[in-house]
Amino acid sequence: MALRVLQAVAAVAVLCRFPVTLTRAGDRSEGTPGQSYVAAVYEHRVILNPEPHVPLSRAAALKHMMSNLDVYEEQAARAAEQGSQIIVFPEDGLQGFNFSRLSISAYLETIPDPQSEDWNPCTQTDRHTHTEVLQRLSCMARRHRLYLVANMADLQPCRQTSHPTCPPDGRWQFNTDVVFRWDGSLAARYHKHNLYFEKAFDAPPTLEVVTFDTPFAGRFGVFTCFDILFHDPTVRLLEQGVRQMVYPTAWMNQLPLLSAVQFQRAFSLGANTTLLAANIRADSLGMTGSGIFTPGTAIYHHARAGQPEEGRLLVLRIPVLDTAWLGTETRAKGHGEAGGETARGEGEAGGEGEAGGETARGEGEAGGEGEAGGETARGEGEAGGETARGEGEAGGEGEAGGEGEAGGQTARGEGEGRPLSTSPPAFSPSSPFPFTSSMMYDPFSFLLLSGSEGQLTVCDGRFCCHLQYQRSPQGSNTELYALGAFSGTHTVNGRYNVQVCALVRCLGSEVSSCGQEVEEAESRVDFLLEGKFGTSHVYPSLLGSGMVLEQPDQVKTTADGRVAMEHSGMTVGLVTACLYGRVYDQD
Repeated sequence: MALRVLQAVAAVAVLCRFPVTLTRAGDRSEGTPGQSYVAAVYEHRVILNPEPHVPLSRAAALKHMMSNLDVYEEQAARAAEQGSQIIVFPEDGLQGFNFSRLSISAYLETIPDPQSEDWNPCTQTDRHTHTEVLQRLSCMARRHRLYLVANMADLQPCRQTSHPTCPPDGRWQFNTDVVFRWDGSLAARYHKHNLYFEKAFDAPPTLEVVTFDTPFAGRFGVFTCFDILFHDPTVRLLEQGVRQMVYPTAWMNQLPLLSAVQFQRAFSLGANTTLLAANIRADSLGMTGSGIFTPGTAIYHHARAGQPEEGRLLVLRIPVLDTAWLGTETRAKGHGEAGGETARGEGEAGGEGEAGGETARGEGEAGGEGEAGGETARGEGEAGGETARGEGEAGGEGEAGGEGEAGGQTARGEGEGRPLSTSPPAFSPSSPFPFTSSMMYDPFSFLLLSGSEGQLTVCDGRFCCHLQYQRSPQGSNTELYALGAFSGTHTVNGRYNVQVCALVRCLGSEVSSCGQEVEEAESRVDFLLEGKFGTSHVYPSLLGSGMVLEQPDQVKTTADGRVAMEHSGMTVGLVTACLYGRVYDQD
């Protein structure tokens, strides 16, 4: 397809540089070259308390949490067998959700600040009382010789006389991530900053920007679930140069713009970071979607309807992105470091689509937990860019085509490829009139796509989105597509300012269906989507039929705020192509 564009624009920055390999669990690709490590995330089907609003005794709460910790133990062992050096478990994975402030009391443990004291709960069991969960997690990390990230409920006593924000009951209750080193010592503690309707927990009185160091990959940042949409602490970590993040989450999917793996992938691409994302599996709440994402390699899982409701372990060898660590001549040789240890082969217990050690384990792999071979293992330079998409890819879980991924095509270099236009295409006389429809609870301005190819511009106020497109032959296909633009403050289930350009498949044949949730599509669309944003924080995503993540051929930005995403040759039908801008200073 020849997308027509106007004059070139100076100062173009290419966000996607590397050839990438998309691999679904069960497909084979080559390892990541250079300094690398093996990471694991576990999507956990949490064993729930059937009556979360009823207070329990400490013994009953411990029994409940130990049942989930037993699953963690099994998965940590499996991850270690596959060479993992770090594993991330999800938010709320030990107790579940929907507690009141009172009913979660028995689940709380007081977690010491590792910045003020060195403590190994596994070997120093008598130092702090009522820390059975911390001890179990610590011993788990020590037993399997890996860094371990988990989420739990923390209690910190306070006095209103010295802390005006101290709750009336004299204690803060925090949604908390804990990180343990391979020897079991407590490395980091992070209290979630942006709560999402969590009545049992308090927001911390001061912002916490938390990092921890590892001997095998350098520094990692920590944040949780809803934090990913906000400046604090997420962007502050990026501003500190942190490019590797651990991310426990309990994310409820919302199409067409904010499904879990869709935005996890978008964040990794837009922020140029590694994201180790572990989600809950809870079908009744629409929770699924976990992955290991870097700017050039990824593996992910999104469970589809009808698949067994069970957990999924993902394992992948990925490149180290901490430049300070890479630049150090003498590196601590942490457990399993050998940045080059080989990823285990197909037979590897990696099982569940894990995408094994280096990238995606072999054919037999995907096995497991019903992942539907969905995970993908891209790679910066990984596998020389050949695509791992497979026919079944639409299966959902895997693909996330890494940045530049696009079926392994190399993202064009600076100034290479087609130039960005300097001005929006003019409306043609036959262009349909814009209409407004709700998407993600926001009033988007839309224009319908008409015919097999064309150009469109749609604006919401002064914010405009431009599209050049060519659709595959439609035949009997009557799918309706629309280009949408929105600039303003989102106010439902959270308040934050966004600028969004999105090409979406409409649910039905009426314009009122544009912006509704869609998972399947037949039309393959080659496109160039662009907008001029009032923010440098723009997160690109490309979602295909069956929850398949495709990789854009290229994403470019210019000094004046223009961002363009281009893609052709989709492997499945297009559901959503989106440039999601967050205007943090307008929140």
